[in-house]
Amino acid sequence: MSLSDTYFRHQCIIRRLEKAPANQQEIREYYELECETHGYNFIFSNRTFIRDKQEILSLHKKDIAYNSATRKYFLEEDDVPDDFGNRIADAYNTYLALNLADGTADYIHLEKRRPQGMEHFHDLLNALRNKLVIQFSYEKYYDDNISERRVEPMALKEFKSRWYLVSRDTKDNVIKTFALDRISALELTKQKFKLDKNFKMAEHFKYCFGIIRPSHSDVKPEKIVLALSAKNGKYIKSLPLHESQRTILDNKEETQIELELYITRDFIMELLSYGKDLKVLAPLHLKETINRIFSEAAE
Repeated sequence: MSLSDTYFRHQCIIRRLEKAPANQQEIREYYELECETHGYNFIFSNRTFIRDKQEILSLHKKDIAYNSATRKYFLEEDDVPDDFGNRIADAYNTYLALNLADGTADYIHLEKRRPQGMEHFHDLLNALRNKLVIQFSYEKYYDDNISERRVEPMALKEFKSRWYLVSRDTKDNVIKTFALDRISALELTKQKFKLDKNFKMAEHFKYCFGIIRPSHSDVKPEKIVLALSAKNGKYIKSLPLHESQRTILDNKEETQIELELYITRDFIMELLSYGKDLKVLAPLHLKETINRIFSEAAE
């Protein structure tokens, strides 16, 4: 039995139970149909299903429970969603769809923009795993000068289909973020470094909209209240701006949300993209900033 067969069976079981609770026969029938569609080997038995349940919990962090009253299996709700596992599953399901038949380009249109800098990904992962100091040339879009950097890599972070390297600059010992598409002449040194055990990526970016974090430590996150029409509110509720987002008003006329984060340039740009469909209710200085930018644009 190949690894791809096993992973395919896992995804079939998960997808079937995401639709609705099902007994083993219903899961078997769904899996058999998917095997015929995609050309996979059909392997299903009570023993393999028991093993699959354990592996799905271990690998995909999804717990399959059994309701003795309905005699059906169901997925327990995730207390802590496994974003990494979900992304792998999404990529795998996209691959299956694209590999289904010839001529998929006629009805599946992928975005033409591909993130640049991905050629560095493997080397950066190597440096991260082995805690190796790296050096590279870096170009800022608002500065014509190309600077030479020597850093201790700490993590890779994705934001809006771009990848960024979070690292500690050995020159000033400050944690900085570098876009992979602006890195060139990347070199892994043989110098090792010790990772700061007190540094937590999730805490570092907890109140950040994207990858920009205020450089001054005295800057604090702020409570932000935004209002949208009920129609646009559905979009922002289905794809929250930030993990701190919560709905404080939701009726037929208007949706209001509250966020707690740093007010940074990338967050302001996101608000501007909503145009007249969004109103800033608080804080006042953010509302004034948005009004000023639109007034300058109108002139």
